[in-house]
Amino acid sequence: MKKEIADYEVRPGVVPNGEKTVVQIIPRGRHARFDDRIHRLSWGEKATPHQFRQEMFEPDKEALYKIYFLPMQQSPAPKPLTTCESVTVKPKEDGSLEFAYTFRGEQEYKLVIIDTKNQEQELIRLSIYSLFPDLYGRRVYRGDFHVHSYYSDGREDPIIVAANYRKRGFDFMALTDHYKMFPSKLLVEAYKDIPTDLAIFIGEEVHVPYPVYIHAVNFGGTSSVNEYYEDHRKECEAEIAAMAEKLEAPKDVDPLQLAQRIWVAQQIKKTGGMAILVHPHWISNAYNMPDDVTDYLFEHQVYDAFELLGGHSVHENNMQTAFYNEQRAMGRKIPIAASSDSHSTEPEEYFTWSSTLVFSQGKSFEELTGAVKDLYSVAVESNPGEEYRVYGPYRLVKYARYLMEQYFPVYDELCREQGRLMKEAALKDETAVEMLKMIQGRADAFGSRFFGK
Repeated sequence: MKKEIADYEVRPGVVPNGEKTVVQIIPRGRHARFDDRIHRLSWGEKATPHQFRQEMFEPDKEALYKIYFLPMQQSPAPKPLTTCESVTVKPKEDGSLEFAYTFRGEQEYKLVIIDTKNQEQELIRLSIYSLFPDLYGRRVYRGDFHVHSYYSDGREDPIIVAANYRKRGFDFMALTDHYKMFPSKLLVEAYKDIPTDLAIFIGEEVHVPYPVYIHAVNFGGTSSVNEYYEDHRKECEAEIAAMAEKLEAPKDVDPLQLAQRIWVAQQIKKTGGMAILVHPHWISNAYNMPDDVTDYLFEHQVYDAFELLGGHSVHENNMQTAFYNEQRAMGRKIPIAASSDSHSTEPEEYFTWSSTLVFSQGKSFEELTGAVKDLYSVAVESNPGEEYRVYGPYRLVKYARYLMEQYFPVYDELCREQGRLMKEAALKDETAVEMLKMIQGRADAFGSRFFGK
């Protein structure tokens, strides 16, 4: 964790554009107090045996700091820091700083803190983000729409999978085993009476009709499309054939194959689920879906969202992001998601490599899916040993990167213990249940402080 967020909490970390906001800078530890005398001592002074006189522990009433507001988007280099607006503040009794300021524009600001009583030295640079009204008030929720367990080709019991997701800072997930929905229902039932802040949703990966190797995710549907097809195969195939006859398919595109993919999306929506088009550039002998088919589905907005990152390979994700960017350049609005397609969390197999950040009012099904459909989501790629990358609309990518640096390191630390205890509670440890009751809401409380809501 970076020194800046380890030593200080900026409350709030997000502010509304154009409104005067009271901001607190809270020290985390005596060494970070703004009225502390000891941190100003030289090494020679600290090496003196008799340095710890009582007055050294008294607050420094002469301490005075100047805070410069450096707007990252509107400060072309090399603009002198002294040309930025500033305030001068004295520490409060608890060693914190407090000021009021009107932040302008949608951008990150650096709070450059100068110790005026110590030769005008720069003490530290902290960060805060100003947002326009449509984005301010939305929280960020990290999730995975596409996850497997040992009920299909994954490795673990769903209860272990869910606990490990919370342990790694996820706010929501859906278990989407191949061909079946019942494992996700078992998972929701398993955690029904266990205190947790992880939102767990029902889901399935849909692979019908046969023999075409179709992949789609049913996120949050109330019933299984796989089961419906198996139980009503003749009727379903007749519907698809009738649809294919009426379709004006692009040249060289099989109308039946296109109709099958449209039918799957329609059935997912009938169950109340969000239909997600997944990994068209996954290679199983050839690409999973012809580009002309993907193009048609995007043009006609057949699916609710596109799984921009699928978790399997850099090649696959590179192809899909390039295709997405080209589609966006054509003026098409494409809601996006990113999913790990995880098959194991211990050891990791795709787990956490791809995730979605949703900017939403809350983490109910309606709020999350509504935000995705309204284009308030980004895809995050975190391949092992590499720097993370964020994809989506520029303003959201810019904001998401701020959150990845300033918000999630602290939030993830708060989630870690809850995830560990979830696993023990699901394995029938009653003491873990009691401990979960005690810590429930701690991570959410930090989120409320950070987002000012």
